[in-house]
Amino acid sequence: MAPIPPQVRCYLPLTADLAQTLHETGSMPGDLVAFVVTESVRRSDPSGDEESWEYAALQDAAAYCLQEGQPVLVAAADVARDTIDDSGPTGSRVLLRGSVTLPRIASLHAGDDLVGEVSSVSDDEHVIELSWYDATELADVRALL
Repeated sequence: MAPIPPQVRCYLPLTADLAQTLHETGSMPGDLVAFVVTESVRRSDPSGDEESWEYAALQDAAAYCLQEGQPVLVAAADVARDTIDDSGPTGSRVLLRGSVTLPRIASLHAGDDLVGEVSSVSDDEHVIELSWYDATELADVRALL
C-alpha cells in the first residue's frame, strides 16, 4: 500500500462563481490561487508558531479578495502537499494544482462585508475581521453573496 501524502491546510479565496460551483457540483476545478504556510511565512515571523502562521495565511487570502474587488470569502481546505506549487513569488501565495472537493473543505471564513457589518480593517494591525462557518453551511454562506 502506497503511503498517504501529507496534508497541508490552504486558504482559498472564493468568488461567487467558485462558491456556486462548489455548492452545485461538490468540487472546484484547479488551478486555484491559494495561501499556505510556506518557509517564507515562517522566516518572516521566526518567533511565531503554527497557529500564528496559519492566521497570517488566512489574512493574506482575505486581503487577496479585497485586492481583487470581491467580497471576502475564504475556504480552508486540507489538500495533499504534492498539489501545492510554491515555486512562484515569496510569501504565502501558491498555486493549487487539481480540483478541491467539498469533503476537503474544513471551514469557511466570511468577511464582515458579507455578514452585514461594515468591513473592518484596522490600519494599525491590517486585520480583516472574519466570521467562521462550518463547511456544511455553504448554502447559507452562498446566500450572503
